[in-house]
Amino acid sequence: MSTFTVGVVVWIVAGVLAAFVLLGRQGYRDWRWYVLGAVFGPLFIPIAAERANRSVAVVEGAEPASRSGTSIVVGVDGSAGADRAVRLAATLFDTARVRVVLVGVVDPDAADGAEDDPRRVRARAMLVERAAWFEPAAPAGHVAIEVVAGQPARALEAVAEAEGASMIVLGRRGAGLTRHLLGDVATRLGRHASVPVLLAGPPDGSRLGDAGSDGRGTVVTHRPV
Repeated sequence: MSTFTVGVVVWIVAGVLAAFVLLGRQGYRDWRWYVLGAVFGPLFIPIAAERANRSVAVVEGAEPASRSGTSIVVGVDGSAGADRAVRLAATLFDTARVRVVLVGVVDPDAADGAEDDPRRVRARAMLVERAAWFEPAAPAGHVAIEVVAGQPARALEAVAEAEGASMIVLGRRGAGLTRHLLGDVATRLGRHASVPVLLAGPPDGSRLGDAGSDGRGTVVTHRPV
């Protein structure tokens, strides 16, 4: 392999890795970022670092509930695991007493987009459809939806904090990119969330923390050191 070829490969790999590490881990999924990384190579590193946004923005949704009530947050991304989480929440919680907030997370780019941004439209439609899985007689506002832009684990925790939620419910595996490269939302929340995390689905043998299973899901409680 010639020196020129090696240099081209190193150039492309440096840019693509910068896109994965600096943008992908913050929730950016648009493939065009990786094309730009391949084109600009190492020059893309400062661009990606400047673009990376660790903040979380609610792009549409209901106002947070009063802290006097009980709320839970459910992560929704259209995957089979997330759908199990929604169905589990619909089974376990009485929406007459518990406010359920279904949360869909979109790319940080979508925070600056218009209301008809396709990513926001898809997330909104998906949440409305899942909300219909709950008891039709649920009081107004007790099954709410929120579309949030940002890194998925951080976004779910931010909504839970704003709601004063007592639990986060989500599937063990989502619809994102490979968990080994970008991290796993369930693992991150199980280790770092300030509230208990209920993972829907049969246990897979992994240990995220002190857990107890009810046969339908595993409750993972993180205890800060």
